[in-house]
Amino acid sequence: MPSRRNRHGMGFAAAALLLFPFTSAQAEKAPPKVTASQVYVLDATSGEVLYRKGNDKPARLHSLTKLMTVYVLAGEMGDQLNETVTIAPAHLTSGASAGLRKGDVWTLADLLTGTLLVSGNDAANAIADAAGRAMLAKDGKKGDARKRFVKAMNAAAAALGAKDARFADPSGLLSENVASAADMAAIGAVVFGNKRLQPFWACAERSITLTGPGKRTIPLKTKVAILGQDRILGAKTGSHFGDRIFNLAGAWLAPNGDTIVIVLFGSASDEARYADFRAILGALPKDYPALAVPAPGGAIARAKCPA
Repeated sequence: MPSRRNRHGMGFAAAALLLFPFTSAQAEKAPPKVTASQVYVLDATSGEVLYRKGNDKPARLHSLTKLMTVYVLAGEMGDQLNETVTIAPAHLTSGASAGLRKGDVWTLADLLTGTLLVSGNDAANAIADAAGRAMLAKDGKKGDARKRFVKAMNAAAAALGAKDARFADPSGLLSENVASAADMAAIGAVVFGNKRLQPFWACAERSITLTGPGKRTIPLKTKVAILGQDRILGAKTGSHFGDRIFNLAGAWLAPNGDTIVIVLFGSASDEARYADFRAILGALPKDYPALAVPAPGGAIARAKCPA
């Protein structure tokens, strides 16, 4: 099957080959002590696995699913984020919400903000339906827009080498959304490294101003404790507080310019996953001193919050 090409001119499969040669220039180190049952830390620039812990069996993703949702949107419609979507009852669902109401008119860019900052299940559904309709039109076919979008999610994951990843919906509400920590590192490398997406993680809070029906301003403030912090390119949680499931995936821009993707499954609590993340950040420059060497030319430019 030919590789699909995204709006940036590179096929998903080609991106995977560039990012993940899976060669190691130095011995992999044992990770620091953390509460997470599974750990996978990848230097997405060199392709080296830096730390790993656990059996790397597929686990339920919950809202980590949304990383693939936004990746597919960026690949399919990344240059059309000003297009608008009229919110339908089918977009509204249980769980985390970005504040969508029936009849609202949102831009795809604002839906991205609602998906990434506050993990809105409603925003993810609206993204999937809009992009799925565009895919069906491109295919010259009729059908279920959301199913078409989920098909693209699975195709993109397979092309990235995420062999155990399976997606069933765009929000992560269904238990069939699963992947291994290694899969999520592969996905995270291209998502957190995507220049179109990085600005949506650059600030911890934003306000969305809607015009037309339902005119109002919606304040959105993330609960992801590390977002907006220095050198954090992006981060996403996947949680079920009732079942005590606390997952986290994020990316750190090392001083030498490498992008380090950290995936944690099964931390002991909401607070513990951030402590685990920070423990790994503290250990990396000691175990891999080259990461701490400043890149030639000084500071590396980082994304800024969208206007």
